[in-house]
This record gives sequence, structure tokens and C-alpha cells, in this order.
Amino acid sequence: MKVLVRKQFSTLRPVDEAGEEALRKIKNGSLVQVEIKQPRNVQHHRKYWALVSLVAENTDRYPDAETVHEAIKVAVGLRTEITMPDGAKAYVPGSIAFNKMDQGEFNAFYDRVCDAVAKHFLPGVTSESLKREVEDLIG
Repeated sequence: MKVLVRKQFSTLRPVDEAGEEALRKIKNGSLVQVEIKQPRNVQHHRKYWALVSLVAENTDRYPDAETVHEAIKVAVGLRTEITMPDGAKAYVPGSIAFNKMDQGEFNAFYDRVCDAVAKHFLPGVTSESLKREVEDLIG
């Protein structure tokens, strides 16, 4: 079962009736296993796509934002290496889907992306100036 909870000091509290009902079903003193994941922030996801679009608009290397997105994932290590039938190495980009990355993982991914874009995709731009530019774009 999955429920949303909010941290209040050193405890976790349900945020809705479904969470309260789930906890009522657990006997006091019972040991339960909890996996902590922060749900993804949709606004942060939009910020990522604004950054990808910015790269696509400012380079001739890639035909569109989707191709930039795939190249960025490979560049930051979100990939699986495969060997082709002829022995050549290739990479399959990983996924940034909401069910594949929680917010903490996406924060780290976004920081790696900004660093990689500044170093390899838009040389002469710093990671921090890139982040500010994207913030200005999306408000």
C-alpha cells in the first residue's frame, strides 16, 4: 500500500483520509517497513524540459528537444551500455519517468544535467547561469 505522509518534527503523519485509514489497520506497536520517496515536483520536471528546449534552440547539433533529452541522459550516465552484433558499443538512454525517479533522485539528476550542459552542450555557459536562465524562462 502507498500513502502520502508529511514529516512533522521526528514523525510521519498521513496527509489524507486514505493514509489515516491505512494506519488505523496497523496494530499499535507493530513493526512496518517504510520506503521513503519524495513524490516528484511537476514544476521541476517542467524546468528540466525548459532547459532541454533551451539547449535545442541554441545548438545546431541536435534536430529537436527530444534528441537533446536523449543525448543528455547518455552524457550524465543515465544509460545502459549494450554491445551491438558487430561488437560496437552503444548506449540506451534510461528513463526519467515519475515512477522511475523520486524527487531526491531527480534533484541530483538535474544538477548533473546543468553541469553537463555547461561543459559539453553550451560551452562558455556556467551551470549556475544556466539554472538562472531557466528560472527566468519559466517564472
